[in-house]
Amino acid sequence: MKNTGKKIKVGIFADGLNRKGMGTAVVLQRIVDEYIKQKDEIELVLIHRALEKNEPMHPEARSLIVKEIKSPKAKGFISYGWFFLSCPEKFDIMHFPRPALHPLFIMLKLLRKTKKIVVTFHGAPDNKDIPIFETRMTKFNKWFIRRIGQHFIDAAIGDSKTGAEQVKNYYHISEKKLHAIYLGVDKEYVPLNESEKKQKQEYLENKYGIKSPYILSVSRFDPHKNVHRLIEAFDNLDGNKETLVLVGGKHEPKYSEKVMKLINESPKKDKIYIPPFIEDEDMPLLYACADAFIFPSLSEGFGLPLIEAMASGTPVVASDTSCLPEVGGSGALYADPYNSDDIKKVIQLVLENESIKNQAIKNGLIRSKEFTWEKTAKETINLYEQLLGRLLY
Repeated sequence: MKNTGKKIKVGIFADGLNRKGMGTAVVLQRIVDEYIKQKDEIELVLIHRALEKNEPMHPEARSLIVKEIKSPKAKGFISYGWFFLSCPEKFDIMHFPRPALHPLFIMLKLLRKTKKIVVTFHGAPDNKDIPIFETRMTKFNKWFIRRIGQHFIDAAIGDSKTGAEQVKNYYHISEKKLHAIYLGVDKEYVPLNESEKKQKQEYLENKYGIKSPYILSVSRFDPHKNVHRLIEAFDNLDGNKETLVLVGGKHEPKYSEKVMKLINESPKKDKIYIPPFIEDEDMPLLYACADAFIFPSLSEGFGLPLIEAMASGTPVVASDTSCLPEVGGSGALYADPYNSDDIKKVIQLVLENESIKNQAIKNGLIRSKEFTWEKTAKETINLYEQLLGRLLY
């Protein structure tokens, strides 16, 4: 039972809110939208650097602008450093939607600018053998959180139980601070009937050059996304007519080069297609028009595309590792992501066995209904209540 006292004042660091094509940005956007609906419980403040023409980050949320400090180098770093030292307001909760923590974020607690600090972690490698793309900044974040930052974090949110365990092992955060809160799926992700599907397939071909029938994969070219084994599996499919559509494109340079080399040397290179950037509003159509969705990732914190594909009425083949069996449940078929032959066999099964395909679609639709952004927001607000001692037992 909740205490019906004053609103919780929450500051969310929102510089990534308007980034297109990023899963973390989608999560942040949906959480902000849901918080705005909870006006009776939440006083929401978006903290960010000024946008062009001083536009608001969100039309229905108040912004607290991080003053830009003029500097020839590291302007953002210096500006945020000054903000943490001179934050003009006090908060109940400061929420970082990803673990890119400035070293001076600890001043929010030391100067009593916030009562509690919450950080959301969208996964981490399940073990040290999983290849992961790390920049200097992500390596520093890992070191900083392990050594210093974790002592100032009051709650660490993982997107799944597996994701929370990943955070514990990778960042060495105390289990007492860990909380698993599942993500949601947008209501726009719905199945299409045959007439609608044919019409939308023509639309996708005209706008993006995506020809049906096709198998879909949505992930950037990073080592842990395992795109190279998907290509190997696709090369060995027997008699398939489908094109493999890879949405996400190049990211980590060396791995991207490896993937592009595999594509160029593939005996089916004419049937492997990397489309131009897909607009957010067209993503539901992309999923719903696919013959199958393949998610061979080695490590995920949640795997949002998995649920989006299920909600779209598309059969899903996913890795049998990391959080994917936890999140997908009976709504997906699973393959060993380290074995391209196994990936190939399960894809072939979905494409050729109508009964198995239809059951996978049915199970996926049922499973996807368990994930809503409203539930994500309510569970996060409930966590705030617990941290502030406002939850009555």
